[in-house]
Amino acid sequence: MLIVGGGLAGGMLALALRERGVEVSLIADQAPSATQWSYGVIPGLPLGTSALALQAAKASTLWTELQARYGELGWGKARLALHGGKPWAPLVPLPAAQVDTARFHARLPEVLRQAGVRLLATEALRVQWDQGQWLVPCRDGSVQRSGQLVLAAGAACRSLWPAWPEVLRGNWAGVLELPHCPAARLQLPSQFQRPAVERRSGELNQPCSVVDAGLVPRGAGALLGQISCFAPGLAFSAPPPGMDQALRKAIAASPLPKGLAEAEGVWHQVPVAFSTTGIPWAGPLPEAPGLFGFSGFSGGFAQIPLLAPLLADVLATGSATARRQLEQLQVWPPSFS
Repeated sequence: MLIVGGGLAGGMLALALRERGVEVSLIADQAPSATQWSYGVIPGLPLGTSALALQAAKASTLWTELQARYGELGWGKARLALHGGKPWAPLVPLPAAQVDTARFHARLPEVLRQAGVRLLATEALRVQWDQGQWLVPCRDGSVQRSGQLVLAAGAACRSLWPAWPEVLRGNWAGVLELPHCPAARLQLPSQFQRPAVERRSGELNQPCSVVDAGLVPRGAGALLGQISCFAPGLAFSAPPPGMDQALRKAIAASPLPKGLAEAEGVWHQVPVAFSTTGIPWAGPLPEAPGLFGFSGFSGGFAQIPLLAPLLADVLATGSATARRQLEQLQVWPPSFS
């Protein structure tokens, strides 16, 4: 089995496949993944009424089980305070947990190697079908081959396989990494603006930016952000200039602690994959035998630990039960039901 993408999605799927006895090669580009600079927050309550939202709210249990098997992965309980909603919202801590993305991504390569995953530290250049198998030419000059291939490369998925359905799109996101954490609680907006723009991204005729002002611990410091910049069309454009200044301006106008907008920090911007339906893709791609997609997550640290074992069951054994569960969660494409 060959997986392209060394972030959260590719890593968790590789571990799930190894637990089922499947030999796995993972092409892991050295560029930072989107999940490396995400908040890593896992709400303790469902964020919607869909089957996926209800199940994803139980993700902390899955993380404790993962840490029991693989050691410390950065998961821990947290206190969450919301801003921008009701006047009492910042005063009421909500149940939540967080995966510290610095600790998780530092540990992931070691965990994968210990599990027996063959790690390939190179960049996949393209994907092509040739005489009954998938070929993946790589930056280091190698060509990887497999009868089954999973694209879990986030925003790079479409460039590798342009025929990916239009529900998968990409945008640029940015955060500031602060050297110290100025607050004990996770601080997030009560209503994120990004999901609404994702859903109408196919209708955009000019670039659009939104800021969801948050402050969460990461490693010894914190993440301050995030800004999301969208452009019309499916083609992935260069990151727009001035994203960091636009973020600082929005932070200054937000209810977050004063002075944060001027804080010293390291700017990070990464490409992010999303689904226009709000539902990720975890299943086969059209007219491509043996090619699967695992991308487009909204809250990946809650969704991926739930979906990776189910997709691994389908890939490893063809499990009809796991496939039905993916269908019920609406992440398995309907045309393949």
